[in-house]
Amino acid sequence: MTKKSASNALRKIARLPPFDQQITLAALLSRLFREKGMDFILVGGATVQFYTQGEYQTKDIDIILRGDTKEDIEEIMHSLDFKRTTNYRHFENPLFAFSVEFPPSPIQVGRRTITKVSLIKTPEGPLEIIRIEDIIMDRIIAGVEWKDARSIDQAKLIWRKNKDMIDLDYLTDFSKKEGYWKTLQKVIET
Repeated sequence: MTKKSASNALRKIARLPPFDQQITLAALLSRLFREKGMDFILVGGATVQFYTQGEYQTKDIDIILRGDTKEDIEEIMHSLDFKRTTNYRHFENPLFAFSVEFPPSPIQVGRRTITKVSLIKTPEGPLEIIRIEDIIMDRIIAGVEWKDARSIDQAKLIWRKNKDMIDLDYLTDFSKKEGYWKTLQKVIET
């Protein structure tokens, strides 16, 4: 992608409604990282925002890369005028009110390594994101272990907005094996 085309793409994304900015930017980044041979999966708060249709808002995009190197991350992010913050895995661009973060791989939820993801379509192309059941468990575990009521609220919101499409058998099995069955029951009773 040339510097001019990257700049045009970013300005176009920045004009989108806030809810669409993160998913569209993530899809653009996904395409650029895939061109370098890296798997790219959107995780964290941006997926909560996606699954709640923007009812929950986040201030960052969390991306897990398989095959990432610091140099490749720097190269791609700088080509899009993102500047690294004091932490080498966090990047900001003044066009956006959110940052981009690259937590280390693999995707871990509790003691489980997550390998299956969902694929969504965006104007910038396909985007792999953590499955809805796994982000619910991620929020439940964070809520219990960090005593973070907001994470439990996020799990409840995702459940309420999507309960007809959630694989309850998978979620139940996961919660029982990880020791969070009682918390899941409270989440799904909302």
